[in-house]
Amino acid sequence: MDISKLSLDEKIGQMLCFAFHGTEVNEQLKVLVKDYKVGNIVHFARNINNNKQVKKLNQDIQSLANHPVFISLDQEGGMVRRVTSDITYLPGAMALASTNRKNIYEVNYHTGLDLKELGFNVNYAPVGDVNNNPLNPVINSRSYSDNPKIVSECVVQAFRGFQDALMLPTIKHFPGHGDTNVDSHLGLPIVNKSRKDLDKVELVPFVDAINNGIDGVMISHILYSQIDNNLPSSLSYEVITKLLKEDLGFKGLITTDSLTMAIWERFTIEEIVMHGVNAGNDVLVFCGKALLEDQIEIIETFKRLVKAKKISMARIDASVSKVLKLKEKYCYNQVVSKHKDNELSIELVNDSITKVKSNNLLPITKDDSVLIIFPKISLASLVDNDNNTYETLGKYLPFQEIIINENFDDYEKLMHIQAKYDKIIMATYNVKADDYQMQIYNKLDKDKVVVIALRSPYDGLILSGVKEYICTYDCTKESLKAVSSKLMTNDFTGKLPIKI
Repeated sequence: MDISKLSLDEKIGQMLCFAFHGTEVNEQLKVLVKDYKVGNIVHFARNINNNKQVKKLNQDIQSLANHPVFISLDQEGGMVRRVTSDITYLPGAMALASTNRKNIYEVNYHTGLDLKELGFNVNYAPVGDVNNNPLNPVINSRSYSDNPKIVSECVVQAFRGFQDALMLPTIKHFPGHGDTNVDSHLGLPIVNKSRKDLDKVELVPFVDAINNGIDGVMISHILYSQIDNNLPSSLSYEVITKLLKEDLGFKGLITTDSLTMAIWERFTIEEIVMHGVNAGNDVLVFCGKALLEDQIEIIETFKRLVKAKKISMARIDASVSKVLKLKEKYCYNQVVSKHKDNELSIELVNDSITKVKSNNLLPITKDDSVLIIFPKISLASLVDNDNNTYETLGKYLPFQEIIINENFDDYEKLMHIQAKYDKIIMATYNVKADDYQMQIYNKLDKDKVVVIALRSPYDGLILSGVKEYICTYDCTKESLKAVSSKLMTNDFTGKLPIKI
């Protein structure tokens, strides 16, 4: 594509990415892609009913455009997957890191092939954050490890898998979202670390990915106060142009995390667009409520800023040239190969289940008297699908199961019931100090309790006196099936990729 032949509207469209409502081409998509020349569209689970439907949707989106559209999604693996059936199952990052880590490339490659077949060409993954804060509310087991070397080893394999399948990967969330205790969907995290400190931990996986040829980086909404004390990373020239592009030498696609997260409430649309573009981003991503009137206002604001010379054509052309070059690579080509390698996926899930502590309560037999206590699963973060359906251990184990939630208060009954059982399996999901899970756990006889952390392996830090402790890292049906089998065989191979 010849950039000189593009109009201003077309150039602006190449630098904007919007979410949408619906599962087929509708007025919103027609206005965005056909009328306003938007060149990037992001899907969420709400847009995907099944593979046949989403493949046709993506084909129809492309047919609206004069130039190829980057169609993206978050397919990190585990709990963060937009396409959840009939493709290669991709385990979550920490689950993969708990295996021998030899097949991370292959499972990401096959996932990439399947996504490509459905018409996607950009994946907002892998997660390159080093989860060195156990209280991190949003990254946690989405990270491979708290060890930067392990994270680097894994992200390089993961991005190569996607890239070889011709899915453009964007390692995230630069310069690192691991050492935060605020979810950037809900607030503005602040990290007060020197560049020297960042070089030792946070930047290590990003540097290794860049040096190994990754084509995309996603920027976080975190204020790194010793680099830029005024603007969060996604709007910061110091972070994006000086650090990422000049110091680290990254020449690929730079995309923001969604600018409708908490940052949306702190800056005006004009400030977000002006700083976002001038900082050096190539694509500004807007998800959120995905209202067409807001999206049109963003586009019109971008135009006004250009006409007012607050954004230069040279800055725009630099990004658009990069976008078009990468579209030549990822939108016109297709790798033909075997898809849907779930045999490997299931093997990796089984290998990932980790026994951290043992009190000789396993294996469990069908003759044992066992009570299962299972929490009602809710969204851990806004990055999770809001239409997830969750299974429980009771589907896979032949024992009585009690489902608990924040309204549980019948502790006397629980004390009476637990006396009837030889063993208790208590599953936990992102335990917080003094929450209902902790209160229930404190009433149990620790000598006969097996605690299974369904997502965050840090649950074991909050619950005191845990004697038998297992981590699954993901609360998917694949993980539940795997851990149920392991409880009966006591054959655990996973190795904890963090320190607790």
